[in-house]
Amino acid sequence: MSDGWNIVVCVKQVPDAAEVSIDPDTGTLNRADADAVMNAPDYNAVEAALEVRDAVGGTVTALTMGPPSAHEVLRAAVGMGADDAVLLTDRAFGGSDTWPTSLALARAADELDADVVFGGEETTDSSTGQVPPGIAAHNDWAQLTYVEDLEPRPEEDRLVAKRDVEGGYERVAAELPVVVAMEFGENEPRTAGLHRKIFAETDFEPVEWAASDLGIEDEVGLAVSPTQVGGMATAEPVPREQETVDDVEKLADRIAEVL
Repeated sequence: MSDGWNIVVCVKQVPDAAEVSIDPDTGTLNRADADAVMNAPDYNAVEAALEVRDAVGGTVTALTMGPPSAHEVLRAAVGMGADDAVLLTDRAFGGSDTWPTSLALARAADELDADVVFGGEETTDSSTGQVPPGIAAHNDWAQLTYVEDLEPRPEEDRLVAKRDVEGGYERVAAELPVVVAMEFGENEPRTAGLHRKIFAETDFEPVEWAASDLGIEDEVGLAVSPTQVGGMATAEPVPREQETVDDVEKLADRIAEVL
């Protein structure tokens, strides 16, 4: 591919985890109580996408699904260096769980003729880790999950990943197109340069697509979301007993008594 790879990186607007709270009556997140920010693991996905583009050439397009306010996370990605951005926004998407969400992103990635799709390993507001594999499943593409490092091989149309596995790691090669879920904290996301940040904040406008633009208006939304929450409860704090001992032998005796 002399012109490089078409790289898509999926990002998500989530409530700031430091400010979010739970509604005790509904058991759901009070999203209005917290500022909306980019999902933390997605910064690692953006950085990985930019590093691959720097290595093989091509373009990086940031992609998200959400309300018009989600422009902000796309601008953050463009500020870091993404070349373009697409916002999937439509009332038809409302209430979508991970299955129709990954379908919408998969259709958009296919429309963008993606060679590689990046995403963070999970989102801080749901932590399912299901969306990147879902994109791969909907498009019948290869997938690389729990990725720590990447080696692009453009001459082979392959991407080689170092994957985290229990007790060590493994290296896996996947043919393009492929979906990559980057592990949180496995790279150092670059800081947006001043001129790039000014461009993203003042001049850049992402492309907007509705569900009908992707031909999926009847395949997204709450009605077709299979996830069912049977109930949710907030656990009350449990008081813990505390005891101070004078020396190690007394500590060992006390532990033995408890056990």
